[in-house]
Amino acid sequence: MAGEGWAGYLDPFEPVSLFELQPRCIWRAIACCRPRVAAGLYVLAWLTFLAVANPCLANNPGGFTTLVTTPVTTGTETFGSGTDHYLDNGILHVDISANGSVDSMKYLKPGLSGTPKANGVETVSQSGVNFGNHTAIYYYWFPDGNGDCVYSNTVIGSTNVDIGYFRPFSQAKGDQVIADVELHYMLGRGNTGLYGYLIVHHPTNYVGYATNLSISFIQVLWPTAHDNTNFLCENSYVDDGVRYGLNLGGVYQKRYGLQPNFWDNYHTVAVAGTNIPKEVIQYTTGMFAGSTNGKYSYTFDYPKLSTFGMASDANKIGLWYVAGGHEYQQNGPTACEYSGGIGGIITFEPLIAHYANTGLGVSSNADFTKVYGPWLFYVNSQSNGYACWQDSQQQGLAEKSAWPYAWLTNHVYQSRNQRASVSGRLVINDPLRPQANAAGAWVGLAAPDSGLENDPGDWQWQSDGYQFWTQCAADGSFTLPPVTTFSPYGTNGAGSNAVYELYAYCAGTNGSVGQYQTGPFTFASGTVINLGMLTWNVPHQGNSVAWEIGIPDRTAGEFRHGDNYAVPGLWLGFANEFPNPMTYTIGLSNPTNDWNYEQGAYFLNGIANNMVWHVKFILTNLPTSGNLTLNTVWAGDYQAAIQVFVNDTNLTSVFSDFYPDIPYPAGVHGDSLIRQGIHDKYGVNHTPIPVNKFVAGTNFITLVQRKGAGTTVGYAFYDYLNLELPSPMPPPNVGATPGDAKVVLSWTASPGATGYYIRQSATNGGPYRFVGTNIISLTWTNVALTNGLIYYYTITATNGSGASLASPQVSARPTSASIPQLAFAAAGGQLVLTWPPDHTGWLLQMQTNSLNSGLGANWTTVAGSDSTNQIYLPVNSVNDSVFFRLISQ
Repeated sequence: MAGEGWAGYLDPFEPVSLFELQPRCIWRAIACCRPRVAAGLYVLAWLTFLAVANPCLANNPGGFTTLVTTPVTTGTETFGSGTDHYLDNGILHVDISANGSVDSMKYLKPGLSGTPKANGVETVSQSGVNFGNHTAIYYYWFPDGNGDCVYSNTVIGSTNVDIGYFRPFSQAKGDQVIADVELHYMLGRGNTGLYGYLIVHHPTNYVGYATNLSISFIQVLWPTAHDNTNFLCENSYVDDGVRYGLNLGGVYQKRYGLQPNFWDNYHTVAVAGTNIPKEVIQYTTGMFAGSTNGKYSYTFDYPKLSTFGMASDANKIGLWYVAGGHEYQQNGPTACEYSGGIGGIITFEPLIAHYANTGLGVSSNADFTKVYGPWLFYVNSQSNGYACWQDSQQQGLAEKSAWPYAWLTNHVYQSRNQRASVSGRLVINDPLRPQANAAGAWVGLAAPDSGLENDPGDWQWQSDGYQFWTQCAADGSFTLPPVTTFSPYGTNGAGSNAVYELYAYCAGTNGSVGQYQTGPFTFASGTVINLGMLTWNVPHQGNSVAWEIGIPDRTAGEFRHGDNYAVPGLWLGFANEFPNPMTYTIGLSNPTNDWNYEQGAYFLNGIANNMVWHVKFILTNLPTSGNLTLNTVWAGDYQAAIQVFVNDTNLTSVFSDFYPDIPYPAGVHGDSLIRQGIHDKYGVNHTPIPVNKFVAGTNFITLVQRKGAGTTVGYAFYDYLNLELPSPMPPPNVGATPGDAKVVLSWTASPGATGYYIRQSATNGGPYRFVGTNIISLTWTNVALTNGLIYYYTITATNGSGASLASPQVSARPTSASIPQLAFAAAGGQLVLTWPPDHTGWLLQMQTNSLNSGLGANWTTVAGSDSTNQIYLPVNSVNDSVFFRLISQ
């Protein structure tokens, strides 16, 4: 393709006409329309239909379309200077090189005649001009890669063909990944996508090499087709909420839409600056001239996204990685990595590496086998790039519903009927954050690691086993993806039962700090397990919350720059946005604007300084003794150290100096700030502070990231902060029940309380007076009250450290229990019914019957009678007779 310059996408990628998008039967219908104006109207109607229901892309697994029933064929053919194996199903023609790389994948668009080999659109780069060695879809299991794979076998099924390649470990060749690796591709009848998957096997006889199996990452790179000016797909699609370094008209763009073209990508300069990664570039030509970009601009949480890739408005084609399942990916649902995108290369990592993620580590004497994948190289065609992206998302749902795939019959990959079905319901009980609930919470099973990693009991670091995660419904119910019952350790990966722990953590604004954990669990093959109600009782250091900043959701996304952290070098400009020191005032400041997403180095005139952040707050009820607790919850850090000062804004005496408590394995660190991330790994620190460090009134807590000046790549990502008081929280569920000259109060216990104080008022909202002190029970009766009056109450909880805030006000009206006299009189066409004032609160009821009928059961309550002792009713001469009665509530 080199030298075939395009002007608006010329040959070989011709612009797609409307008719190329139609099945041939529809094409004929449009072609027969007369006159020309009528045809145009018909075309518009068809476009509308195409956008909502394209029959060519039914979003079945693999993009299966019933319109193409051509059998899958395979064989060998000459490609370039070598001999490739090919797969062809009438939609895709795939050429696979001798070492297992995909040299070519041609796509025959719906409605086009001919064959994909002769008439299809090439989706893989065929030119190395200004493009490095990226001329095929290839794999890289670090540090070896797939350069020495050899063809292994072809398995032909009734509807699909699987081609396998094999790379046996060879010490003589200098292989460093001490494992055998199988690489597979599968194409099915009617599929508009090619499946790929890997099997990594470390047999016990490799113990003789006396070195553990270690793979840092597994990477799949798809260099997309281009000529000397344009890429086949001019748009990149990751998500629609994050802004990055591409700038148009002074506005940072979101991570979907137009990208610099091929020409612009190779007319760039490196970006100079403190801590700027070498991969960051600045464009010198085109509409994005002056913008910065880099591979780290495209980071996201892998297990939370089912599709990403590139698509074209001009060529009406999309190229996507689609993942139906994520069980093989390590470190849980918060594991993030980049997806490429820059320079027309789409990157997928089955085993991720950056942002403090841990690679695979297996003991040299272990028998270990794990399946990575399958994933789908999906190709589609819609009316524009955005429509292709939407279709790919629907494809992700289709792949998820079909997981695990029935066509993968390898004995180390359990079928659906062999797996366990696990469900349950999570309930969150957080006494200090009553808004916390399980809606959207993540629940997962993870197998404890073999022990080569820092913390084998923490899913954030677990890499060798499978993990199964899902999000709870609004009521906390969940059903996990079908769970593999055997461990990757054992007889060739299927010889022992997997042992799992179940974990849960919150997401969104309704979160709680920490996580829930229970287990261990083993599951028999084919079982259906309902774990029932799982209650997470969230622990706290204190008994009430004085203030909080942020939301506990394991990310810094709610803070300043939480939506444009992907801009390269963002941290270098904080001096233009924040003073140093910065003051955050509780009750006035806003996390979105006034609290930065990271605390690192503060560059002023090119010199790095420590960031100093003051938190200003008021304590109206100071506890009499004990400790207040500062809780700092981390979304990640690297080489950060935090100093705490209490009411010492001049920083004269450090109260506490600590490192964020995130147990990174040895040699693992995130670099997530300079790699344009918003989080890496999670941790919590609790800092107790004696009451005598505070005053009744205005207080300050100062946080200094003291390594900002010395370690300019260091940072701390905050997830959430709060200050907890030792005094208890107000008692919840306060209720008031009226009686005869009394009101019975009841409430639920307040954690940490040793007694309760009750205040009463005859006026709504107070002022109140104490009527009950040092109550130790959860019920109390206020006696000798005047019947008919309303009484208002609040309750506070107490302990040795002080009193809580008051509970929400409740009220009740005591009434006499004696049977009252109901008096009546007629005046001016109205009936006046009266009863004693001390019976205010009784209900007046009536029924209208024939005099001969007498009383029945059809009593109705007179509206408003429960708050008075006198009612006026119009006399209705139509009624034969009316009966009245008073009843006590």
